[in-house]
Amino acid sequence: MKKIILLGITFFFVSCKNETQEIIQYDKQGRVASKNYVSNNTSLDSVINFTNGIIDSKMFFSKDNESSCYVKYYDKLGIASEGNTINKVKDGRWKYYDSKNRLRKIVEYKNICNEEYANQEFNYDEKGKLLANKSTYYTYKFKTSKLESNKENELTINYVPFLKKGSNSFLVISREFDSSFCNIRTVKKDSASFFANQTFKVGVTFEKKGKNNFRGYILEYSYESTSDKNILKTRERKTFINIPVVIE
Repeated sequence: MKKIILLGITFFFVSCKNETQEIIQYDKQGRVASKNYVSNNTSLDSVINFTNGIIDSKMFFSKDNESSCYVKYYDKLGIASEGNTINKVKDGRWKYYDSKNRLRKIVEYKNICNEEYANQEFNYDEKGKLLANKSTYYTYKFKTSKLESNKENELTINYVPFLKKGSNSFLVISREFDSSFCNIRTVKKDSASFFANQTFKVGVTFEKKGKNNFRGYILEYSYESTSDKNILKTRERKTFINIPVVIE
């Protein structure tokens, strides 16, 4: 491995055949500020950042997509959180750890119309048991595992609500929802109310064979009293659903 040591706040990359380069940057106090690793073709493989000489984060870049990287954040006791980012926006499931490096929370992030959105949250106790009363998420199951074109299949979605007590929910679906749900205000939609215990059952039909997606969102809402008896405060939250399927 070839090392390039840089002082100050400016750094650059120099290609080197058949070698991985380590480019080190120092802060004004002479402590390591970052280590950058560059592969043969000058693409950035990974970056280690430091604060006061202590590792703050590690970033591992995708070879297929340089805008995507896997990030690990650290505190004085070890890894604090980790997950994937796309264009510096959290994407997918992020894991969060306590001071003893135990997994205590998972948050699913989605890119909703180009904005980072915390979609689902799973909280765990010290022994790793899921705390449903402190979490919000959904599970789903098709009545038959084989999905055929132009044949209805029943989809059951069970929802663990975010607002918990006193809230109501309904499922909003559309074949026209795009992958980032930017068009939810403009396309034609259908809705279904929950049956019992926040359970939704809907008949789903796909026309074309091959890869497809079932898309929708759960709109949860509740009303709260205010000092004015004629005014109620409304709280609402959306949980977005994007289920990939293969139609035979």
